[in-house]
Amino acid sequence: MSLREVFIERMTWPDIEAALAAGARTAVIAAGATEQHGRHLPEGSDAFMGEAVAERVARELGDALVAPVIRPGCSDHPLDFPGTISIPADTLIDILDAYVTSLRRNGFERFVVFSTHGGNFPVLERWQGSRSAPGLIVIPDRRGHVRPVYQFAVASGTEQPGVLHHSDAFETSQILALHPSLVHLDRAERGYVGPLTADELFARGTRIVSPNGVLGDPAGATAEIGEVMLRSVTDYIVGKVRAATPA
Repeated sequence: MSLREVFIERMTWPDIEAALAAGARTAVIAAGATEQHGRHLPEGSDAFMGEAVAERVARELGDALVAPVIRPGCSDHPLDFPGTISIPADTLIDILDAYVTSLRRNGFERFVVFSTHGGNFPVLERWQGSRSAPGLIVIPDRRGHVRPVYQFAVASGTEQPGVLHHSDAFETSQILALHPSLVHLDRAERGYVGPLTADELFARGTRIVSPNGVLGDPAGATAEIGEVMLRSVTDYIVGKVRAATPA
């Protein structure tokens, strides 16, 4: 089936009812964030990427609609930067439960859940491990989700092996592809590029590690690279969904 509109919040209830009757029984749910992204990217970067990937996944699957992106997310580590909003892990879990419960009551039967914000990954892993709801497909693995994009970034010279990324060429390229008017390349600057694990970042806080909020280097970012990265993440999620769906 082919749907002209896939975003639930842009549709009327009769349109959604008609889509369900036509076989659109999959809901795509992206967990994003509202947090600092250096001096050159908007606070909504993770949510913008989540919305874009969710739409592409829904259209690729063909029988899916996109639920409103969950924002903000779990972002305690950059709270020292103005504009960052964080919610507790238990709150995110409650929101995810509410999404699935509500959408299932509406008639949806399959739920594809992923995150475009690193701080949400541990919560999705915890949520997935405690839920056995039918039709639930969670993509919580930070290594698998990021690997195809990261490999491309290293191969293209926009990323260094072993460095955590945030507001670097990896993310800057994607926002250039999606919302170029919101990117201030004249303010872009290199951030912390040393060895760092996610657990260390969460424990120490972003501003202690990188005063400008950047992990990595935004140099070399292009919209063309961003499109390839978005396509790579979309393909990865669609592949996971199809692998989890009986033939």
